[in-house]
Amino acid sequence: MRAGVIGASGYVGGELLRLLVVHPKIEITLVTSRQHAGEYVHRVHPSLKGFIDITFSSMDVNKLAEKCDIIFTSVPHGSAFEIVKELYDRGLRIIDLSADFILVFRKWTLTVALGMGVPTHTI
Repeated sequence: MRAGVIGASGYVGGELLRLLVVHPKIEITLVTSRQHAGEYVHRVHPSLKGFIDITFSSMDVNKLAEKCDIIFTSVPHGSAFEIVKELYDRGLRIIDLSADFILVFRKWTLTVALGMGVPTHTI
C-alpha cells in the first residue's frame, strides 16, 4: 500500500515514519513539510538514515491523490480539518493523528465527530 504522511517533520510524523519504514506492506511514497520541503527526511530524522531516501515535499493534494492509497496526517491540532475534508472528498483513506477527528462513545451509540463542514455520523 502506498502511504503519504502530511506533517512528517514533527515528532509524531517522525515516529510514524519509523514504524512505517519497517512495515512489510507499506511503501512511503510522499511526505510533506512546510519548513523542510526539498530536504531529505534523514536530515530532520537522523534515525531514519538508511531506511528512507526521499525528500519532503510541499503540501499538494493532487500529488497526494496520485501517489498515495492512504494518507496519515500528523499536523498540529486544529490544522487537519480542511486538509482531511479535501482528501476525503477525493475518496482517499485517511488516518488523522491529531485530535481534530475524534470518536465519542455513548451508552448504545458510537458517534464519529467530524468537525467543520464534514457531517457527523452515528452508528
